[in-house]
Amino acid sequence: MDDLSPFATHFARLVWLLAQQPDDQEEHKNQLRQALSQLSSEPQSIMLHDVSMSVANAVSQEEEPEWLVWFGELSVRMSSHSVRALEFDVAAPAREVMAVAQALASLPVPGDGGEAFDEKLVALSLTGVTAQLGQMGFVRRAITEMPASAGPTKTPALPMRAYSSTPAGVFRLSRTTPVALRANPAASTESQHMMQQQLMPLSKPQEGVSKLAERLDEALHAGNTTAAVDDVARAAEDLARQGAWNELVDVLDRLYEHYDRQHDGDIKRAFLMGIRRLQRPALLHGIARLLPSRRDLRDTIGRLLARAGEAGADALIDNLISSDLAAERRAFRDALGLCPAGVGALLHLLTDERWYVVRNAVELLGELAPPNVDARVAQQLSHREPRVRRAAAIALGRLGTQRSVLGLLQAMNDPSPDVRLQAAHGLGAVRNPRAVPWLVEALDAEADPDVQSALFAALGRTPTEDAVARLIRAAEPGGVLLRKPLPARLRAVESLGVAGTPAARDALRELLQDRDSEVREAAQQVVSRLGVKD
Repeated sequence: MDDLSPFATHFARLVWLLAQQPDDQEEHKNQLRQALSQLSSEPQSIMLHDVSMSVANAVSQEEEPEWLVWFGELSVRMSSHSVRALEFDVAAPAREVMAVAQALASLPVPGDGGEAFDEKLVALSLTGVTAQLGQMGFVRRAITEMPASAGPTKTPALPMRAYSSTPAGVFRLSRTTPVALRANPAASTESQHMMQQQLMPLSKPQEGVSKLAERLDEALHAGNTTAAVDDVARAAEDLARQGAWNELVDVLDRLYEHYDRQHDGDIKRAFLMGIRRLQRPALLHGIARLLPSRRDLRDTIGRLLARAGEAGADALIDNLISSDLAAERRAFRDALGLCPAGVGALLHLLTDERWYVVRNAVELLGELAPPNVDARVAQQLSHREPRVRRAAAIALGRLGTQRSVLGLLQAMNDPSPDVRLQAAHGLGAVRNPRAVPWLVEALDAEADPDVQSALFAALGRTPTEDAVARLIRAAEPGGVLLRKPLPARLRAVESLGVAGTPAARDALRELLQDRDSEVREAAQQVVSRLGVKD
């Protein structure tokens, strides 16, 4: 197993840590980050297959390798949960990889054929992980839209992709023609029927939200409150599946109302179970998507997503990142600002190995501007990816704190002109007089014309004596042998107008007599705008 998949190694160690060291959360996060980093670098999805034979072969060796204990744990856990294989898409979300590892590390139900494990997968609404479960090998596939509330379905001849083995018991997709899983059609059909009867109770005819609200009220006095609430929650899922997300919001809000009012522990627990059923990621994403269009529901939706904790924050963050419309982003951002778990989720994303994830998190933190976030954002000015550093400079300019100014001054030495440009814009927006000496120094050393222009503008918006003196020097004509570039002089003239101090006005009057006609014209426009008398 010398060429063992790095992702498999980190995932196996993550499962071992969750099972043997459940309180070591920092190491859990570390292994998850490393696993995701390896997964994202793969050209195609990775499948973890039964590793028991590889473990047995390693045990027979004189020197036991370091990975043996981790893969031994993974082998035992997969077997006890009746998990035959797990396929991870290269873009599988972090929360799904962690959730699957936690499910493997949980206590199994002996002899259930993988049903308990599959219930966990259904609740997670996985989009990037596929599992093969049970002796007959039914498949719980990743979804691209909200899943049905049903349990696993056994298909007689389920289309499968071919896999090629690696020495680690880790299988990779091969480029062969898809084949079919060989199974006994009769047995499979019977198995399918049994599972449908046991795990897929048929929903009642679709009901409106008013009827569901009545049933929730009646559940308070029902003999089995848990079953009554679960039945309503399942009906609400059916409504959402038909696109009636607003009605799902009403049902979930009514569930919370009953939960908050109750003092009886058993009844309160029944409503909590119904709430949790409707707080699945796919459902929360659908609810969040109502925010831009349903202004009348924004307060309610924001409150529900906030109470959903990290899952609600994730739904808002995913929608915010994927939206390109300013109005939509504003709606998601406003709701995220009221979600206590939102900032924590974004701060956690700053440690992600994928640069674009970090960039998005930095941008959102700059928009939300939570307290004391400037230090964490400033740390990203050392990121290896210039696009992350650029986003950090923009965010610090929006935050405008003293620590932000220090970070922006640091960014003025960045090798990327795009980063320096945003840092200069940020310093101009902050308008901190203490930054002027560094702005002057940066202007003397800057060669990029766009960054120079931004620095001129920053000096004009921070019109200290030194700032105005530097602008006057830039606007003045050069000597006979060394003429100053005209674009730089024109930008300095404009910035003198922004400064508007007495010294700046005097300089503008003198420039009305400049030998360069373009400078005279620019000075005249600024003087007229300021109302300066000749």
